[in-house]
Amino acid sequence: MGWGVKNLNETLSKAKQILLKYRLCSKCLGRLLSSNRPSSELLNTGEDIKAALLEEARSLLDQNPEEAETLVKALSESGYGPALDVALGRGLEVEKKTCPICLDRLTDEVVETVVAEAVRKVSGYEFEDFLVGAYVPKYIAAIEERIFSEFGLTESETLRKEVAREVGKKLEVALGKPANFTSPEMLILVDIFTGTAEAKPAPLYIYGHYFKSRADIPQTPWYCSACWGAGCDRCGGRGRVYPDSVAEYVGEPAMRLAGAIGYKFHAAGREDVDVTVEGTGRPFIVELIMPRRRKVSLEALKEAVKSYSEGRVEVEGLKPATHNDLKMLKEAIEGSTKRYMATVQFSKPVSREDLARLEASLRGAVIEQQTPTRVLKRRGEKLRRKRILNIESRLIDSYTVEFYVEADGGLYVKELIHGDSGRTRPSIAEILDNPPTSIRLKFLGVLKTLHHSK
Repeated sequence: MGWGVKNLNETLSKAKQILLKYRLCSKCLGRLLSSNRPSSELLNTGEDIKAALLEEARSLLDQNPEEAETLVKALSESGYGPALDVALGRGLEVEKKTCPICLDRLTDEVVETVVAEAVRKVSGYEFEDFLVGAYVPKYIAAIEERIFSEFGLTESETLRKEVAREVGKKLEVALGKPANFTSPEMLILVDIFTGTAEAKPAPLYIYGHYFKSRADIPQTPWYCSACWGAGCDRCGGRGRVYPDSVAEYVGEPAMRLAGAIGYKFHAAGREDVDVTVEGTGRPFIVELIMPRRRKVSLEALKEAVKSYSEGRVEVEGLKPATHNDLKMLKEAIEGSTKRYMATVQFSKPVSREDLARLEASLRGAVIEQQTPTRVLKRRGEKLRRKRILNIESRLIDSYTVEFYVEADGGLYVKELIHGDSGRTRPSIAEILDNPPTSIRLKFLGVLKTLHHSK
């Protein structure tokens, strides 16, 4: 067995204690007592341990037959054939017991069945590497943990890890693809207890910037608040306030191209439904769920979005992305700087001197905003402080002004303009003492966003 005398004696003593209480199969016994040996030796190790214990039992038959027969019976009931021959020769009544950990399912035949099933399940997917996960029922894991604790087995490998490793090695050969333990494109879940396997392809992420040419398209589906999509008199049976969304115009063509079963749309903030998106666009990541194809033509996706939306929504700068990019996109929302253009009509004439005074007052100013009145129904009351990095204005006529605003992400620009009855201060309306009569807003882009992974 390759151990020193001291380690061998300690191992055999521990093995005897375990087998007298739990009739473990040779593989499970080998795994529990051989934390430093390669997996290929676990079966041999378990068999070696049982062979040594049988020799010990034989040496005790004359001196202490009761102790010897108890050990022989335990070995026989654990499925060790040579011990069964000895037991029958001495007239002992034995009955093969099922291994309480693997339920006698940790066999080469079962592993081969699971491998074949896994190969079949992943055959319809594109992927470069994979990782195997093994399902073990909670009650089995609890029994295993109890044995670990009861016998002080602090370094023993779990059944879940052994199954995953054994199946993984065979799948590397069968699939001709490597295992990836950090970011696999395919997760294969196997169950030796049912002989089944399940394919779970990792999400496919695509990064880009979207542009919205019309001011009546919400970023995500806007369902009727009365029926939440079911259809009612209030929404005319449509179930929605608006018939389309940016998310659908991007996500549905991407889903079809990748053969995915669904998608999630993530963007760096959101604009109001009546705001267009121009300039450099708004960064987004579309997350495709369980894609069958990972090699998606980004040019084809760009054209598909334009065609599907009839030009209402377009995308640029498409690149493959990662889950880490998604986390960075979300983190970048609050720390970003965003650009807007607002065309504002005022109720009283505006002069160039008024605009110069306004620019001097707001450039670098910190704006204090209570949650806007228009969103109080869905967002709690909160005081937000956002900085205006730059503001420029252009007088179109005596009543109309075009503003270019660069500000912290999260600033409510409409409220910056009209003041929201004093809930946003300072505001353009307050400084000019001139309330606006109309506001048309364009989102021009994010100046500071995620560092995209190459």
